[in-house]
Amino acid sequence: MATGVTTDLPAAPALSGAEWLATAGMWLLLLGGGLWMARLLLGRARRGLPLLAGVAWPPATWSGLETFLLFALEIFCVSLFAAGVGKDAPLLDRMAAQGAGSIVGTLGLVALLRGRGVSWRSLGLGSNDLGGDWRLALGGLLLVTGPLLAVAGFLNTLVPYEHPVIDCLERNQDGWGLVVVAIAAVVAAPVAEEFFFRRLLLGWIDTLCPSPGGALAVGLSATAFGLAHWGQGLGWVPLIPLGVVLGVLARQRGTLVPAILLHALFNAVSVGLLVLQISQRTPG
Repeated sequence: MATGVTTDLPAAPALSGAEWLATAGMWLLLLGGGLWMARLLLGRARRGLPLLAGVAWPPATWSGLETFLLFALEIFCVSLFAAGVGKDAPLLDRMAAQGAGSIVGTLGLVALLRGRGVSWRSLGLGSNDLGGDWRLALGGLLLVTGPLLAVAGFLNTLVPYEHPVIDCLERNQDGWGLVVVAIAAVVAAPVAEEFFFRRLLLGWIDTLCPSPGGALAVGLSATAFGLAHWGQGLGWVPLIPLGVVLGVLARQRGTLVPAILLHALFNAVSVGLLVLQISQRTPG
């Protein structure tokens, strides 16, 4: 989720000295954190150590046709919930319905796969080290947030970023609006997207076309993840490298948990920055 905002609100007032220092400090922290994590990873690579402690990722037992049908079922569920509130319903209601449909759809996919004998571990939904998963997610957040948001900000100057979350926050700057956006962007989207792109799609490609470290599957699933956000300006571009990081994290860890956590944290930071940006542009 990029942070560029295109609105009809008045331009933001000039930043005061304290606000400028706070903004500069935030970017130094984000970019500095990314450089620090990159240095740690390069250090491990130079010593011949793996970037992550590898855990065998169970091979996918579903076909390409099943992957497509499961994706279609997810889309159908989201569309069904959205149709339930009507296309003329307020944007906040439609977003809440789509988020609910996404969660229900993902639970349905899990139930179908479990019904045909796929284990929880094969689905990537278990964790033997939740503390370690959190540490990996936080480290990944430091690594990607600054660079990707900087790229997203630059791309937004070329093609304005558009997203329903932005419209929703502009029209509903109250507690309920924030709750709906948080559930949709920080809960529903990470769980649904990680389950499909980083387990169903990546797992199927990895089984169909094995490659060293699963590089081909990681790259193709990350590209599909980015292109799934086509139509939101150029915001899909930085989502491809984010998808690569998420794919490597999930595949090497043998579970979706750290990828879901990182995705949720990244979206939470993006939504938080959007809220600050919109509040500055709103007349006081």
